Amino acid sequence: MTAVVPRVSRRDDARYREAEREVWAHHGMTPVERWVEVPGYGIRVRALEHGEGRPVVFVHGNPTAGNVFVPLVAALPGVRAIVVDRPGCGLSEALDYSDMTPDDLRAAITAYLSAVIERLVGGPAHLLGNSAGGGTVLVAAARRPDLVDSVVIEGVPAVRGMRLPRELRMTALTPVARIVAAHKVNEADLRRSFRAMGHGDLLDAGGPPAAEFAWRMALSRYTDTYWHELSLIRRTATWRGLRPDWVAGKETLEALRMPSLWIVGDRDPFARPERVRAWARHARDSTVHVMQDSGHQPWLDDPARHARLIDGWWSSAATA
Repeated sequence: MTAVVPRVSRRDDARYREAEREVWAHHGMTPVERWVEVPGYGIRVRALEHGEGRPVVFVHGNPTAGNVFVPLVAALPGVRAIVVDRPGCGLSEALDYSDMTPDDLRAAITAYLSAVIERLVGGPAHLLGNSAGGGTVLVAAARRPDLVDSVVIEGVPAVRGMRLPRELRMTALTPVARIVAAHKVNEADLRRSFRAMGHGDLLDAGGPPAAEFAWRMALSRYTDTYWHELSLIRRTATWRGLRPDWVAGKETLEALRMPSLWIVGDRDPFARPERVRAWARHARDSTVHVMQDSGHQPWLDDPARHARLIDGWWSSAATA
């Protein structure tokens, strides 16, 4: 397999990096860029690394990029954060999903996350994922338990039974996907999206900061993230919802051999907390924590609280 690019690329790496840096700078951080070749796939995956201590690989959802985790990285103590751009997102090179089977996709997920851990950590790491990235870390952890010490799920993950809102389901239709991919996201779009994801209180309180909005707009305007992510949705979903065979299911959760922490907002539109608890019960050593008045990217609503919860759980899981 080789990297793919759209017929008309939007890539402007310099302008995207500028917007990306501003988010890190807003939190007083300057990350180091890392590139990892994925054996057998002909692509390189990009990560931004910051800090020292417990190695944690962050994996974002769809359609976004690693920078979405910067507020949480800034709040976490004693962490060596490795913030990944999934293939085709941010500045990472893309996979061609057009001929993939469900097992091909799981193999690709495992390959690129294994490559990141082996190349940048050299041993087991902790995984933290959101949404599509949550499903990604569950798959990789189930297949390569030797490389994973623990799993943290932030927000509802891409698991069999996840409910896709109508607007997202419609992007599985090619004409709709083309319109969405061609659109240049603006701040009004982002504000609507935040409210739809359950983050109305965050907006009403004056957040997120301007640098966050500027970066999210740059992701749409200066990278091909949306084009690639919509191609993944068209492969893994229909207008009715996710194709069950393409996402993590009971067998994946039962294969987990490490402790897992599931943090879900009670306003997350992708599943109710009761459904998340039902999924987590299939995992061997799982803990579920429901965040009140929080949405699909719950750490954004209170990064410091999430950091305390996760850090405390890591400490207890290590001594259990």
